[in-house]
Amino acid sequence: MKPTIRLVRLLMAAALAASASAPAWAIYKIVAPDGSVTFSDVPPSSTQGKKVETLNAHGAAQAAEANDLAALPAALRQAVRKYPVTLYTTPQCDACDAARDFLQQRGVPFSEKTVTTNADIQAYKAQSGGSDRLPLLTIGSTRLPPGFRSSNWATALDAAGYPKSSELPRGYVRPAPTPLAPPSAPRHDTAHKPASAPAQPPVLPPPNPNAPKGFQF
Repeated sequence: MKPTIRLVRLLMAAALAASASAPAWAIYKIVAPDGSVTFSDVPPSSTQGKKVETLNAHGAAQAAEANDLAALPAALRQAVRKYPVTLYTTPQCDACDAARDFLQQRGVPFSEKTVTTNADIQAYKAQSGGSDRLPLLTIGSTRLPPGFRSSNWATALDAAGYPKSSELPRGYVRPAPTPLAPPSAPRHDTAHKPASAPAQPPVLPPPNPNAPKGFQF
């Protein structure tokens, strides 16, 4: 094999390996000197005085049934399959309501997990890295910082391939919200059940002194 051909093949193999290991998409969290935070799907040209954090994302399993996805347009179906969106909310939360409205108006299919019980709170802290701030959005395996900011969420959804405007088919029904922590099964604890009372012996009448010997009445 000629050296030039071998070199070309090695370069092609290296490129394929790099593309396989590279994240499917990336979001850059940029913190300016004044503390303001912005998101971008393009690396910043200058990082002077800024703190830049890269949020890499990979695909995650899609729980929706195939029939549910089949009704979606191709681009939207591909985004939902690769990067399913989950919204974490709690009742009486204006920011959660605004976040839900944002996703619905953009036409993003998403599942909603509600945080209401103590079990939900514990599960949420594990999911959010210890934060108790809501709402929270996950796109595929990427967890955006808690709190709703439409520009940041829009940038992340753009990078994941979600259409900028709704393409949901007419009649689409969003799944109902579900609790974050599954309800615990009722306990069947028999350790504290009272023991059944022992059977009492029958009460016999006192002996009859006038009865014949050998009999008791």
